[in-house]
Amino acid sequence: MVNTYLSREAARKLKHGAPWVRREDIVSIEGTPSLGEAVQLRDEEGQLLGLADVDLEASYAVRRLGSAQEPAEGLIPRHVRHAFERRAHLVDDPRFCRIINDDGDALPGLIVDRYDTHLVVQTLTRAMDARLQEISRALVEVSGAESVLLRNDTSRRRQLGLPAQRPHVLHGNPPRWTRVLELGARFTVDLTYGSGVGYPYDQRELRRFLTRLSPNARVLDPSCHVGGLFVHAGRHGARSILAFDSDADTADLARENAEANGLMGRFQVERGDALDVLHGMQDTFDLVLLDTPEVTTPEGFVEQVRLGLKATRHGGTLLVIGYQPPLPVGGFDDLVAEACEQEERRSFRMARFGLPPDHPTLVGFSGTDYLSGLVLEAS
Repeated sequence: MVNTYLSREAARKLKHGAPWVRREDIVSIEGTPSLGEAVQLRDEEGQLLGLADVDLEASYAVRRLGSAQEPAEGLIPRHVRHAFERRAHLVDDPRFCRIINDDGDALPGLIVDRYDTHLVVQTLTRAMDARLQEISRALVEVSGAESVLLRNDTSRRRQLGLPAQRPHVLHGNPPRWTRVLELGARFTVDLTYGSGVGYPYDQRELRRFLTRLSPNARVLDPSCHVGGLFVHAGRHGARSILAFDSDADTADLARENAEANGLMGRFQVERGDALDVLHGMQDTFDLVLLDTPEVTTPEGFVEQVRLGLKATRHGGTLLVIGYQPPLPVGGFDDLVAEACEQEERRSFRMARFGLPPDHPTLVGFSGTDYLSGLVLEAS
């Protein structure tokens, strides 16, 4: 096995739980590591620090895979099995959840979402790209999945400088559309061409909280995706819902999901870009559901929150969801406060949300907590 020696400072960081270090932290490498081949990390004195992936072309050249006591043999199946065992204890219905979450499951660069017997995979490092067959085999062996679909066509790969790939099958015969059951609601999602990897499981705790905000509310959802937020609002008493999505096929799925969950006569879903919708909105609502997946800059986020506040009636509720990137680490609250100041709206934070239990992250590394949610009462 290839030995990779790290600087004293990098070794200290790894001993304190760091999931990665940069290329300049490498002192020397004995041999030439192949992509997808775990290497042994050592400090300058030769003490073993653990196992890692090494990719000298990546911004984080060293990504930690295992501890000093862990054998390299069978590492991927072992970590996959542990991820499934975690969800069995932590998630209400582990048939529908994120089953592997990157560094949070000691599998850096690997995302896997579960849709009952179908799994959707996304890889975010070249090392995990090289392991796709091993990953697919381990997933099927551990879970008995009928199919495994690769979705490496997302913007996140492009942001990391990785080539986009067309969706393709790793195992079995994945359906294009499948059903998600969540918190008593059911959704049809597009596994092959839907945004991300099919369904935003990361918003589950926000959807759960909507049961308290929705009774008798007039609801606006300017970026509704397949209806995950507004459907739960409707199921818990919202009297009317106006929703939009920029993609026509996604808007169709949102209508289908609203009807399937008994919202007939209480909802309207139209095609429209969230920013254009908010700019043109003259009415105000009791509850505004502001998801911001299309925002590309902090300034764009502030503008959407400001317009969301404008569409929220006095004493109404604004739910805001932001992502980093593009938002800076630790900057979510400050940007929301800036929007409130610009709109001259005094707001009260009623609740704060992060990632749910099926999205574990590393303590002390806030950059892995990519989603933030706030519930505001806007005066």
